[in-house]
Amino acid sequence: MRSFFCTYLLCLMVLVATGQQQVTPKQAIDIVDLSKVILPPLDTLFENAKKSPSVEMYEAKMEVQDNQLTSEQRSWLKYFRVGGSWQYGNIAVNSAFTNEFTPLFYQSSGVTQSSWYGTAGVNVPLDDLFDRGNRVKRQKMERRFTELERAKWLDEQKIRIVNSYLSAKAAIQTLQKKVEEYHIAEANYKMLENEFRLGNATITDLSTAKKLETEAFDILKMNEYKIRNEVLILEILSNTKIISF
Repeated sequence: MRSFFCTYLLCLMVLVATGQQQVTPKQAIDIVDLSKVILPPLDTLFENAKKSPSVEMYEAKMEVQDNQLTSEQRSWLKYFRVGGSWQYGNIAVNSAFTNEFTPLFYQSSGVTQSSWYGTAGVNVPLDDLFDRGNRVKRQKMERRFTELERAKWLDEQKIRIVNSYLSAKAAIQTLQKKVEEYHIAEANYKMLENEFRLGNATITDLSTAKKLETEAFDILKMNEYKIRNEVLILEILSNTKIISF
């Protein structure tokens, strides 16, 4: 019995090593790519998040509000009205004269002249004048509110980035362990399959081994899925390209 156990353990170790060497090309690519993913530093992700469309939207809104504030600060100019005109031209008079003793003759005279005039006026509505300070202040507060909204959004985005970063990092760190566990379960199933053919294992042992292999495979694939999912979310949140799938 002891000799059988030692032989079983030795064969199991050989099958594990063989299973690790006989991974399909597609599985090998997945394992290598995902296990070697290097996440950028959090500071880099935070900085790149500032280049996202949402931040650009807030900045565009603040630029519009800055222009509105400038217009409001200059609104006092509407109280004044200034106008004027300038004219330049030539005035000519043409005449003709004749009678029975005088032949027909023409006479023309003209003068060149220019003129200009200007107007100015002041019209100050008192309600508009006294409310001007409130309008300027209100415009400044709206701009400040947008600035705070942007800062709040960035803080919330940083929290989301940190959560995805930690989840992805934890999944990457446990990936190799999940791979090893799957290969052990796979090797154990193959060993019991051979033992079953030789009559040294029951159908229950084989079924249990197959169930453990399937569970280990599902856990491995779920781990790979989690890595891909969290990395993709992290790319979107931080506006940073991390890996090409």
